[in-house]
Amino acid sequence: MYHLKWFNFKVRVQLYLFILCVLSVLCGDMAFSQEVEEKSLIGFANHLFKNGHYYQAVTEYERFIYFNPTHPSLPTARLKIAYCYKLGEQYERAVELFRNLVDEYHGQEVGTEAAYQVGECYSQSEEYELALIEFDNFVADNPHHFLAEKAKWEMAWAHIYLENYSSASSQLLLVEEGSLYQKPSRELTRALEELPHLPRKSPLVAGLLAAVIPGAGHLYMGKKKQAFSSFITNALLFFGTYQSFGKEVYAAGGFLAFFSLNYYSGNIFGALNDVHKFNRKVRKKYLEGFREKYNLSINLKGKKDGTMLEFSFNF
Repeated sequence: MYHLKWFNFKVRVQLYLFILCVLSVLCGDMAFSQEVEEKSLIGFANHLFKNGHYYQAVTEYERFIYFNPTHPSLPTARLKIAYCYKLGEQYERAVELFRNLVDEYHGQEVGTEAAYQVGECYSQSEEYELALIEFDNFVADNPHHFLAEKAKWEMAWAHIYLENYSSASSQLLLVEEGSLYQKPSRELTRALEELPHLPRKSPLVAGLLAAVIPGAGHLYMGKKKQAFSSFITNALLFFGTYQSFGKEVYAAGGFLAFFSLNYYSGNIFGALNDVHKFNRKVRKKYLEGFREKYNLSINLKGKKDGTMLEFSFNF
């Protein structure tokens, strides 16, 4: 009888152990499958992002967030969504998402990166005054962050695009010694000093030529067809006006005189506009050469424990 009880006890213990083993294996498989599913979701989203399929990537990141609302990579996934809208040139939506991240992750790397990207969005959408405000606030709030020097660099370029070259030079002097931007800032400062010596056309010469001989201002700018057209049109209108008043047809003369004056002034302002466009284009091409030469790009990569930034600096 004693042996029978002992046997039953051993059977029950072995059964319990077997059940525990099965449960542990099942739980392990479930955890492993969950981890694989998480990696596959975020991995596929990162793949789409890397290959420039930004709107598809948004869907996958949102899917990841929906199924993993407490995952450590959630802030990075949300940051990537904002990046997708920025890279897709939907700057208004990107700014909204970046600002949300700044509010929710203030003091954390994700929030700091988002604060910088608000300025980037304004800069890329050519809202340079707003970009200056955002970058200035970023530097004030994060003076020792590695992106602070890049913000100063971008502020200088915002001043350049606004054609405020003296402010750009002053901004470049604020770049700290030893910064990645120290060398390009010094060279860009020298480049700004060379702007007055670039090939340029004179607005005064173009205006005087156009005033003396209609079309001559356009010819000065190398636009022969436009010069010929302007000269013929103005000559015909002047001649028609002269003939009308000479024959005392005052109504027609007044009508032609009005159009004559309009075309004549348009010929002068057109020549002046061409000069300014030419000079602006020369300056832009000259300065953009430095922009392309010193191009620091920041590529965001997802990590399980947070955010990693990869740098590419072209000299």
